[in-house]
Amino acid sequence: MLDTFLAFYTQHQWIALPLAMVSAVGIGVMWMGWLTLMITAFGQKLWLWGFAILLLPVPASQCFALRYRALNPWANRLVWWGLVLALPILALTAWWALLALQQPMPEPLFSH
Repeated sequence: MLDTFLAFYTQHQWIALPLAMVSAVGIGVMWMGWLTLMITAFGQKLWLWGFAILLLPVPASQCFALRYRALNPWANRLVWWGLVLALPILALTAWWALLALQQPMPEPLFSH
């Protein structure tokens, strides 16, 4: 499966590299929003939300951003824009995984 990932990546660098760069920026933006929302949750004494964002940042920060829109609107936007920017590489990785799972399994190295 790793061979399929690497082969596709080396054959299609023209699309993989720009998507990886945009997604890296998106992950950074999302991380900043996640950190700010976690600090906001703890500052407002919403302990359960704070620990949820700390332990499961991706789903919890989006849920917190939807539920408490007025607490920190710019951090909410950071989280959502970061997720939008990170989606291309996540979609490409899912597509690579689908391609790799359709490949036949290799023979084991040490068979009896």
